Amino acid sequence: MRKLASATRDGSALQDLCEQHLENPLLVLALPSTATAAQIERQGQKWLSMLAAGLGEAERYDTPLGPRARTAEKVRVAAAQLVDPARRLGHEWWAAGWSLPRKGP
Repeated sequence: MRKLASATRDGSALQDLCEQHLENPLLVLALPSTATAAQIERQGQKWLSMLAAGLGEAERYDTPLGPRARTAEKVRVAAAQLVDPARRLGHEWWAAGWSLPRKGP
């Protein structure tokens, strides 16, 4: 516990955690948490094809903290993680938190 506390003081552990969640496969593939295996496969292939063709719209994906770079590697990793039920559950949990309604001041 001390190691984590000291790592978060300098921000590195917190930054790593943030980076990890901004690369959520559901965000990378621009899919809802209800996506089926077939939809995941189709969406992954779509992004890979668009990236290979050099289409600018495929090079970025939206996150709660602004756009991020989408790469072919990120797309492949995202699709692989979403077919693993245990990993997918964690990604769905984080994505659900982003979509909660925000209360205004």
